[in-house]
Amino acid sequence: MHRTSVKTRPFSVVPQLSVMLLVAGLFASQGALAQQSIAENLRPVGKVCMAGQPCVGSPAAGASPAVAATTPEPEVAATTPEPEVAATTPEPEVAAFDAATVYQQSCFACHGTGAAGAPEIGDPDAWSERMEKGMDAVMANVITGINAMPPKGLCMSCSDDDLKALVNYMVSQ
Repeated sequence: MHRTSVKTRPFSVVPQLSVMLLVAGLFASQGALAQQSIAENLRPVGKVCMAGQPCVGSPAAGASPAVAATTPEPEVAATTPEPEVAATTPEPEVAAFDAATVYQQSCFACHGTGAAGAPEIGDPDAWSERMEKGMDAVMANVITGINAMPPKGLCMSCSDDDLKALVNYMVSQ
């Protein structure tokens, strides 16, 4: 049997050891900076103070003295109590449903292009065919979805009355 010998280069430990020490030194200096950065990132940005109570984040509330020493003391201005609001605050008015806007947001992608067989706005023949079944049948399909149309046409915030207004808007165009 014939053996071939493999020539190897002499292995020198000294250059490799010096590289390892250099890298270890870099990591050691980075570690101190990283610890300092972590401490700065976790430091509270301020304190919450209630009149007559100790501030949250103060040494009395359990913060470490090292963290408390680096936290600037915010000045707390004296505040006057706000007057009480009358219990009969009027309800804000609910904006009227805008079928044209909601159509553009939820319905146009299919009913404006005829995608997936949806009746297009402005096509009276397609809409009259569906409306022959009656508004109740059309609304049942709108609410539960039909064919590729998802339930409520993906207008999940629309009430049944809103959906009916949308159908009437599309039929009337």
